[in-house]
Amino acid sequence: MPSQISRLLALLLIQATACTLPCFAVQRTVPGFDPALVVLDAGEMMDGASTVAEMGRAAEKLEDYALVFETVTFKKNKDTIAEKGRLFFKKPKLMRLEEIGDYQKGSIVVIGKDGKARARGGGLARFITLTMEPDDKQLNAANGDRMIDSDFISLAAGLQKRLQMGQKTRVSKSPITTSGVSRPALLLELYKPADQKNVLKRLWVDPKTYLPIRWDDFDYAMPCSSTWTEIKANPGLGDEVFRL
Repeated sequence: MPSQISRLLALLLIQATACTLPCFAVQRTVPGFDPALVVLDAGEMMDGASTVAEMGRAAEKLEDYALVFETVTFKKNKDTIAEKGRLFFKKPKLMRLEEIGDYQKGSIVVIGKDGKARARGGGLARFITLTMEPDDKQLNAANGDRMIDSDFISLAAGLQKRLQMGQKTRVSKSPITTSGVSRPALLLELYKPADQKNVLKRLWVDPKTYLPIRWDDFDYAMPCSSTWTEIKANPGLGDEVFRL
């Protein structure tokens, strides 16, 4: 019982610390964030199944990587939550996430070789480290995504699963330039065959690495837009990166 009380107090402290920065809950806009937007005509696109498969192969080739991500989540009251962090990944499933934006700033979570997640909050909570299961809801991003599903392999696998469920993808025949995307990229859209105009997800994929540059989720309870920058592929991360 004492350990449970200590854990509860620690969680309350971490949650209180995370709520001391209200500036992340404001109204923001993301260029082109609209499921009804027609970016390209049908004649400029083709079936995207092979591109999704290539994304999976590209992710599997990475032994480890580091990157900076940013996600803007749209709440029902039209406010947005902006999350920014550093993500480190090493096969088979070692992960480290550091929140560097206003949302939960200073929080760190690692998934180590033992498969357990260890979390430390920012502010006063930095003195407390909690151990939990890697799929614990407390580790979810603002948009509800699980941390263990945020690596490139899992993201590509999620698209493959959608295709197996009968959904379809279409991809631009060549890279395009779009407002809100840092460089020319392949446009990939996920949709239901019975409702092709309603885009469920819209991605921009690097035509050389086949890694996502931007990923818009319109089918979430709280829609969101994510970007990945400063990607360092196979930097040779040591196991110590994934200890806390």
